[in-house]
Amino acid sequence: MRRPAALPAALPALVALAFLPPAFGASAAEPRPMAVSCAVAMPPGPVPGLPGSLRMVEKLTVPPGHDAHRHVHDVVEYMEVLSGTGHLTIDKRPDVPLAPGVVVEIPPGTRHQQHNASDTEPLVYTATFIGKGGAHALTTYKGEKDGNAGCPHRLPK
Repeated sequence: MRRPAALPAALPALVALAFLPPAFGASAAEPRPMAVSCAVAMPPGPVPGLPGSLRMVEKLTVPPGHDAHRHVHDVVEYMEVLSGTGHLTIDKRPDVPLAPGVVVEIPPGTRHQQHNASDTEPLVYTATFIGKGGAHALTTYKGEKDGNAGCPHRLPK
């Protein structure tokens, strides 16, 4: 009777990988649903001490199991996580882990996307935009259907 060959030491770890949630396994490349809801927390207004500049603050929510759309702004965005966890993908930069209290500066013209890591809790954050007033695009979606999620796309003139 032939005795089976010894199993490689790494085999238990490889078997364990097969049972990880989709975010960790080979199916992580499968697209996740994209959704975000938005409410204006502070309407556009002048920035004291910066003539010709405007600011606006939005409160955004990415539902459990979803990602926000890939998008870009013509103005700087300061994102602060209020609750939930996930990560922020910023083109040409390492991903940024998101958790309550994390603040990230996203430069103008930089494509980015928020990802909710939870299947049960929403990812909630504020986005503060600061830029010059005018007809520039505040948010432009890249590769997905355009939708304003309840917030304006432009800062007023």
